[in-house]
Amino acid sequence: MAGIPDGRGNAVRLCEVAAVRERPQRVVTQGRALVVWSTQDGRVCVFDDRCPHGNARLSTGYVQYDRLVCPLHMWTFGIRGDVDAPGGRIEAANPMPRPYDAWVEGEDVWADVRPAMGKSAN
Repeated sequence: MAGIPDGRGNAVRLCEVAAVRERPQRVVTQGRALVVWSTQDGRVCVFDDRCPHGNARLSTGYVQYDRLVCPLHMWTFGIRGDVDAPGGRIEAANPMPRPYDAWVEGEDVWADVRPAMGKSAN
């Protein structure tokens, strides 16, 4: 899937919310691979699509108890990007996936994908 800019600054249409309710979705936009997922109560979440532990695609994971689960080593991620690791060993991880502001508008998921402060867009 590819995100579609709409001309409103850094807002990008990522995908249909119905798809996200089924399973996490991988969306590539503006040079970034993102995972889009939803909690049981319908909150949408968008992160970089990369587990910091084994560089697995988080979009191949699943949602359990409102946490995104990486299928490689079972690390879990909360809606704000907080992480829990089996055994609590996070110190050797790569940078954590960045969460992005996301919302539902109509039947679509949108996100603000502006670069992190001090980083370029690519």
